Formats: sequence, C-alpha cells, structure tokens
Amino acid sequence: MTAIDLTIPSRIPHNSQIITGFLMLRQQGWDVRIRDCSRDPENPFYGLPVVQAHYRGKGLLYDLWDGYQDPEDMRKGLLWCDYYFKRSFSPEKNLALFPELAGKLYPLGFNYHVTHRRNPIEEPLWKAAAKRLLGRAPDRYFVPEVFEGTPRMNPEEPVKILFLTRLWDQDPALPPHLNQERVQINEMRIQIIRVLRSQYGDNFLGGLNDTPLSRSLSPELILPAKYTERRHYLKLLHSSHICIGTMGLHESIGWKTGEYVAAAKAIVNECLHYTVPGSFLPEKNYLPFSTAQACIQAVNTLVENPQARLAMQQANEAYYRQYLKPDVLVKNTLAIVDSSVDGPSPEGL
Repeated sequence: MTAIDLTIPSRIPHNSQIITGFLMLRQQGWDVRIRDCSRDPENPFYGLPVVQAHYRGKGLLYDLWDGYQDPEDMRKGLLWCDYYFKRSFSPEKNLALFPELAGKLYPLGFNYHVTHRRNPIEEPLWKAAAKRLLGRAPDRYFVPEVFEGTPRMNPEEPVKILFLTRLWDQDPALPPHLNQERVQINEMRIQIIRVLRSQYGDNFLGGLNDTPLSRSLSPELILPAKYTERRHYLKLLHSSHICIGTMGLHESIGWKTGEYVAAAKAIVNECLHYTVPGSFLPEKNYLPFSTAQACIQAVNTLVENPQARLAMQQANEAYYRQYLKPDVLVKNTLAIVDSSVDGPSPEGL
C-alpha cells in the first residue's frame, strides 16, 4: 500500500479531526507515518490550522480555517500543494481570491472536535488525569463512537430540543465588520433561546455558558456548568430529537452542526454559507433559517411532524457514514488524488 506521510504543524484543536481520520486508516492497515512539527517554527505552516500530507507523489493540504480570513497563508498553502481541501469552501471566493489556483481547491466538509486515543496533539497524560480528578472528561474521551447515534422515533416520548451555545466577545484588534458579525451572532443566539424557553419549557434544553459577557447580556440564560461540560453535553445531545445550529465566526459552519450529523439528529440550522461534499440538502438534512423567527417556525415544523424528523435523522446518519466519519472523510480526499493520478477507468472494465 502507498505510504502516506502526515505532518502536523500545529496543535490547534481544529486539526484533530483530520489527524483522527488518518490514525483510523492506520488502524485499518494503511501505511500512515506521522511527524509532529507543532513545536518547529521552521515549518512553513507552523501554528496554523492546517495539516500537510504527501500521498502518491502529491502534496495535500487540509485547511481547517473558519473562513477566508488569512488569504496570504492560504496562497502559500496553494503554492505548496497539489490538492487543497478546505473546510470553509466557497467557489465564488476561491475564484475571486485565487483565480489562477482555484482548480486546486476541494470542499473538505464539516469539522468538529473529535479525536483518537493516540492523537499526538491532545493534552498530556498529566493534564488528562487532572481533568478526571475535577470530574471532567479528558480530550481523548471524545472519539468518534461517543458522538455517533442512530435514528429513533417514539410517538409517546416528548420531543426534546437542544441548543447549548456561547457568546463571542468583541476584539479591539478586529476590523469593525468582524466585531459587528459577533454582535449579530450573539443577538441571534439570545433571541432563539428566549423564545424556545418560553414556548417549550422543560422540553427545551438550551442556554449559555457562564462567561462575563453572558452575565452582562443575558444572565437569566446561563446554564450551570454541569450542563456545558462536554461529556454531559453529549448525553444531552443523544437524549434530544431536534438540535439547533447557528453560524460560526467568519460565516463558518459551527462545530455543533458536525456533531449533530454524527449523532443522527433532526437539525434546524442557520443557512450555510459554505459548501460541503455530497448531498447535504435543505429540507432533507436540515431546515434552514436566517432569522430567529424562522428558526422557531422550523423547530415547530419538526416537532409537529415525527415522520419528517425520522426521515431527517436517517438522512444524516447516511451522510455521516458516507462523508463525515473521520476515516471516511480522509479516505474521500485520497480517492480524489487516486482518480486524478490513475485517470478514468477503461470503458467496460
């Protein structure tokens, strides 16, 4: 089997999913060799949310940026590689920013903080032990299986709706339009939580984590820490039927959306600004919204239609198996390289 040389230039959590996918392939017999350069400032991508690979004589770059906020480093990556797999993928922005290089760019898909027990970028063992003493799950707990779920429908069971989220502080170092984006994200999240709490009561599992900004803007929406601790959050996720996702920074698709797909949930999600591989479609995989009121209406639609909820759960389970499971996500990128290197199969074979 062809060797794959993987280089890790950063320990940023964004990269964990890709490393996990390659480690899973290695468990399956692939010849994956990993080099951790996260402490090597000589690496051209040191400290950036990217992962490098060499496969079949080609350079592959996996870009986990939230958006297109660093076009200079993106260009550096495009010049370095033969295939550029981008999490936040926009054909329009690719052509506008890199018209001569856009042909190298491919959509990578949803990102979420999933890991592997042998992932070299996760916390050291002493820190993991300290977390356990504090009653928190270490990073290495969050392997693919703990996210995965199966579709279910019980007409007698109350419909549970989940939306646990955070607020973003403004940053004086950012340009005004990016701080305004943060204000809009916060306002949308607060309004959705307030209305759903009022409408669904205890059947809505939603609120904010406890930060100074949350205390300042909406203290009544803050949840106890036991709900926002990651392992407990996953229990709430698996006990829920409908999950809500909003836009992340730089118009990115939030990490929670990837978690909802992995858990095979019915999803109400703010309109996607970026493209993912495969057929992830409005009405089939999620109900889209662009205002808080449209979000509430979409939730009501799914609450009142159990068959639509079940069909959406089944569609998301299928999408996860075909496109999002970490080893499959990585394998799909390698298949693009294989197809290009090998060329089309002879007709009739």
